[in-house]
Amino acid sequence: MKKFILIVLLSINLIAGGTANTIQARENNMSNAVKTDQRTYFEIAMGKPVKPLTDEELMNRVIYTNLIGIGVIAVWGTVFWDYFETAPTSANEGWFRSDTKYGGADKLGHMYSTYLWSLGFSSLFEYWGMQEDQSSLYGPLTAWIFQGVMEVGDSFSSSQGFSYEDMVMNTVGAGFYYVREKYPSVKEKLDLRLEYIPDLNSNQDVFTQYNSMKYLMALKFSGFESMEDTPMKYFELQVGYYTRGYQDREDYTQKERVAYVGIGINASEVLKALGWIKTSKIFNYYQLPYTSVPFGYDFDVPEYVAPYSRPYRGYKR
Repeated sequence: MKKFILIVLLSINLIAGGTANTIQARENNMSNAVKTDQRTYFEIAMGKPVKPLTDEELMNRVIYTNLIGIGVIAVWGTVFWDYFETAPTSANEGWFRSDTKYGGADKLGHMYSTYLWSLGFSSLFEYWGMQEDQSSLYGPLTAWIFQGVMEVGDSFSSSQGFSYEDMVMNTVGAGFYYVREKYPSVKEKLDLRLEYIPDLNSNQDVFTQYNSMKYLMALKFSGFESMEDTPMKYFELQVGYYTRGYQDREDYTQKERVAYVGIGINASEVLKALGWIKTSKIFNYYQLPYTSVPFGYDFDVPEYVAPYSRPYRGYKR
């Protein structure tokens, strides 16, 4: 249920993820936009400043964002989760072992969600007028604090407990975002993505359907000068991991923990070539299913996994 909060992130990312100029241009084309005090209601809701903010004012907004986030988590956790029902405890969740609850998929979920939160907060701070070099630092720092507060809240939960593994993966996600933004050559070459086909029959919410998810890192050939003007720019090397059958165990004949490598199509480059530049950016974070040829190894069988030798959700009954 905690991943439900990501709905807010996705809204921030898709709506405020561009530059202020991009959003302003879009709104200028909306002849029927409702404006109040020279701002649309959307701009007011997003906190767009009436005039440029000073560095001190921007930093105050960052601080207030963190404080509000902490307050929301505390209230939400108390009302809807089981926060503050017990003394703080810790939990050893076992990383990627076969005796864990999700086979480690949840750990990559922490990494990826913190990475996306970093993108969302950075985009919001830039929308408020912060320079990119600052937002690329304060965005992931805010995301790390946000996720960390939830982990601290878990320590007061009778059903969870503080997980140092989760905190490590939160740190990796925020750190990778910072490195990727600080060094353009890294951003041009590497993407962290989620491949996901929703399971409409699952009892799990869409953000924790690990049986339907794959996490991967893509090395984009378009980021290399020797290939950026050749057909090779439309391809990439992928390394990923996924699990099946750890969740909804009764629906599976066996469990899977699969690490894989593969050659994929860079959907972002394809869309850019077609002129869909804005839409193409989504696929730097989301992997289109069935656009790669993966070769994997299942640690639970164990055996090698030939490309598409199994259904998308593995050995499902």
